[in-house]
This record gives sequence, structure tokens and C-alpha cells, in this order.
Amino acid sequence: MDHESEAMKGFLILAKSAKGAACESLIRSVLDHPSIYVFGELLEMPNVQELSGTSAAPTLELLKLFAYGTWMDYKASESSLPALSAEQTKKLKKLTVVSLASQRKNVPYDVLMRELGMSGVREVEDLLIECIYGGLLQGRFDQAAAQLDVFSSSSRDVHHEDLLAMSNTLLNWHSNAAGLMASVSDQLRSFKAQQEEGRAAQADLDAKVEAVKAAIRGRHEGPEGDGFGPMETDFKGDYDGDDRARPHKSGRLKARHPGSAGGKHNVHR
Repeated sequence: MDHESEAMKGFLILAKSAKGAACESLIRSVLDHPSIYVFGELLEMPNVQELSGTSAAPTLELLKLFAYGTWMDYKASESSLPALSAEQTKKLKKLTVVSLASQRKNVPYDVLMRELGMSGVREVEDLLIECIYGGLLQGRFDQAAAQLDVFSSSSRDVHHEDLLAMSNTLLNWHSNAAGLMASVSDQLRSFKAQQEEGRAAQADLDAKVEAVKAAIRGRHEGPEGDGFGPMETDFKGDYDGDDRARPHKSGRLKARHPGSAGGKHNVHR
């Protein structure tokens, strides 16, 4: 959040020189500020760390609780911590909502009421509306199921003690991702090999088909390539120029009859 960053920069500059009671007062101002929800940088400031073991130590512990804790954590240690202002109470409850929203996609209203110390759905929804408009989370109310459906949520500070667990989680994720990528690569190589085999089989089949086509064309073409194979006739005999021995298209010989047109005969009277 840009407004949060700009607001925190001013407090960080002041924290470089603020000591003791002045540093304690600065922390309270940060906790009251309506735009600041991340406190890690302030916690790391040397002057802030120097409050440990002093009369201002409870304020330092309160800052840690706002960075890492929840409303129920505060209630569990309320007797040893400074009292909260109205703004601080609302902010800590909003931070509690962010923690719940980061842990699950659907947060039942009864869980929200228990963790926020609220007794009514309307009170819970009013706080959720402020969280949504403040950019702390994105989601919608499912009143039929009596729950908050979470789309996304902002981040909170990470405690040093949680870094090892986060590191292990990331390492496990990386290992699983690497295994998945290796499996995908193996499947891709297998698919490519099958493609190559398929192309080779198709090329061999095409060659065989062309060979068969060429053989069939060779049987139907004559020796001089005129497109006709050998012709056999069903008649024998020599043709002497007389159409009496001329074969018809049917292969039979046409016989001359006496008296047919064009014939020459001697008539004896």
C-alpha cells in the first residue's frame, strides 16, 4: 500500500532518534495510524529493540503482537499489556481477519465471531466491509452458507521463528514442482518419439502404396507405353483383301451370299 509506505517512512525517520518514553509514544502513534498494518521495519529499529527490559517493554510486546498476533492473543495476555484505544482495537481485529483469510478460502461466520469476540453477524460484516474497502482482503459474503468467501488477502509480518517453517514449505514446493516438471518432460519426450514413429510408419506405408500403384500401371500399359496391353483375337486365317474374310468387331467373319450387291456371277441361260 503506497499510503502505508509513505506513512511508515516518516515514523522510521523519527525512530532513529527517539529513545525511551519518546520511542514508546512513537509506537503508540504507529499503532493508532489508520493506514499502517505492517510493523516489521519499525520492530528492527535499534531504539525500538532497546525498550526490551525497560518500563516500556509492555509497549514493545504490544507492537510485536500487532505484527504477528491476533485479537485472541491479546485477550490471553491482556493483563500484562497496555490497554488498547478504540482505533487499536479495530486495527487488531482487522489484522485477525487478515490472518484468518490467509489460512483458508472460506471463513465461517461463527469462526469470525469467536476469534473477534463479536456476538452478531451484522457486527462481523461491518468489520469485513471495512477490511475490503481498506484493501486488506478481497472476497464476498455468502449469507446462505454463513461464511466469507476469500479471493485474496494482504500479507502480515513474518516472525523470525516462522522463517524455518516457511523455508521448509518452499523447499517442499520446489521439490514437488521439479518432480512435476521432470514427469512432464518425460511425457513430452515419449510423445515426440511416438510422433516420429508414426511419421516413419506413414512414410513406409506411402512408399508401399506407390509401389503397388506403379505395378498396376505397368500391367495395363503396352510395351511401347500406348496405354493398351496385349490383344488376343478369336479368329484365324489370312486376310486376302476380300471382305469375306474380314473380321467384324465381334471377331466373326462376314460371309458373302450369292446375289449380294457388288458380287460378280455368271448366269447360264
